[in-house]
Amino acid sequence: MTEARFAQQARRKQSKFIGIKRVRQITDTRRWKTPGSGGPFQMERLQILFVLILLLGILARVWEFGSLPPGLNQDEASTAVDAYSLYRFGVDRNDAPYPVHLIAWGSGMSALYGYVLIPFIASVGLSPVTVRLPVLISAILTIPIMYWIGKKIAGQRVGLLAMFLLAISPWHIIMSRWGHEANFLPFVFIVGFAFLLGSAADNQWFIAAAGVLGLCMYSYAPALAAVPIFLALAIPVLVFARKITRLTLLVGLAVFATVAAPIGLFVLINSLKLNSLRIGFLSIPRLPSRPRYEDQAAFFSGAFLHALKVNALQLGSLLWNQTDRQPWNVVEPYGYFYRYTAPVAAVGAALTLPRRYLRDSPERLLLLCWLAASVATGLLQPANINRVNLIFIPLILFTAVCLDWLGRHWRPALPIGVALFLVSFLAFTRDYHGARYREQLNGPFFTGFLEALDFARKASDNPICVTDRVNMPYIFVLFGEQMNPAEYLPGMVYDDPRATFRMPRRLDRYRFGLKNCTNHSDGTVYVLQDELPLTVPESYTVTSFGAYHVFVP
Repeated sequence: MTEARFAQQARRKQSKFIGIKRVRQITDTRRWKTPGSGGPFQMERLQILFVLILLLGILARVWEFGSLPPGLNQDEASTAVDAYSLYRFGVDRNDAPYPVHLIAWGSGMSALYGYVLIPFIASVGLSPVTVRLPVLISAILTIPIMYWIGKKIAGQRVGLLAMFLLAISPWHIIMSRWGHEANFLPFVFIVGFAFLLGSAADNQWFIAAAGVLGLCMYSYAPALAAVPIFLALAIPVLVFARKITRLTLLVGLAVFATVAAPIGLFVLINSLKLNSLRIGFLSIPRLPSRPRYEDQAAFFSGAFLHALKVNALQLGSLLWNQTDRQPWNVVEPYGYFYRYTAPVAAVGAALTLPRRYLRDSPERLLLLCWLAASVATGLLQPANINRVNLIFIPLILFTAVCLDWLGRHWRPALPIGVALFLVSFLAFTRDYHGARYREQLNGPFFTGFLEALDFARKASDNPICVTDRVNMPYIFVLFGEQMNPAEYLPGMVYDDPRATFRMPRRLDRYRFGLKNCTNHSDGTVYVLQDELPLTVPESYTVTSFGAYHVFVP
């Protein structure tokens, strides 16, 4: 009887000890306490911080939007002209009806951003601001999505830190303000990734994620490699963690295959040099030039291992030095994320690695899959900030994880880190909006060129001779004229019809390059940069638009 009583007391003490230990684990503030976990007051503080960070991110992206960067880049104009042509005439500027991949310069451009532009053009017309609106809106929407992903992976404080770091990221601010096709990819991918994080055995979010990731394949050429690699890594994680059922997996893969099939056919047709196809109202064009994805990909280089080595060195240099030395991507010396943060992100990536119970950490593994797919994409092509832009959101999340870890081990580290980032952000904002950086952008964004062409068009009905010292000047003519392809394509004459970037000698009444402007007795109007008309300059009135000058006889 005594032994039974002692055994019963021992069991009670052990049960009590286990209960106390479990309570301490749950309430250990060093591990689990985050903003919003301390009742209504903490929740209110969380909401205030969320709103303030979101407002900061919006302000950084809309201040001087439309005028910074000034002018318009040729790739922005290209996508906009194709979108306008599809909206008005049902074909792109090369007469392809609703192509799954734009023919563009001859070597192709991804089509998704062009189709997204169509409702904006239909609502407010074609203008430089219209071209940039979708990427601005998508960049702003990415900020709260970043909070949700950070919270899902590592808690509310990491979510807030990740949201804050994205809001002040130089890469993301610069990207959000001009309408290059590449700048839309991170938004589409992060939406698909958020759906993937929300996947569970009792819901259908994996199917939605598969559909969105299929759309990524149309957003920018590097996604043709990044998305399949990511899915090949992520699906085993989801299966092992029992986040998806077999039926959900099969349906999701079927959805992805259906959405991605047209772009897969496009790659097949152009790689095997087959004829163009029509599928319903869509066209799958055979490009007149070698596709850009073949020009850039190591797989098509003929020296695969050497190309991998060169690309690896270039990617490592870009990530460490945080610059590709292109003014439209980087404000020196701030890099994509304040220059010296690569080691912080590396520590955060190491901290994100699950150490026990892999099945209980699928969110962290999925983020590491995103990183791995981004790195693989950087190895398969020469790296610049546009081409590897999928890697920056994981790096920012890892930086937030590291800051949170430092703050839990040494409390002053977090406010000091946040203060340093705020000071860096203020310095970046000053330089980004300063006259020196704006002057650097005048060249690649051809500030004043659209206005000069518009003035020349209205000044006379005579032929117009346009400088060829602008990158693809004809696309700016099409942007301003908004012509029907059926009217100008029959008379389009290219210097080299099979060049990667085909440049026409003439387009309607426009001639490009002084060498192609031979008849000077017909009252030709000139739009030139630092050249002079071939006839007596004194016989012209000159009106200047920045670096561009209009000579009217």
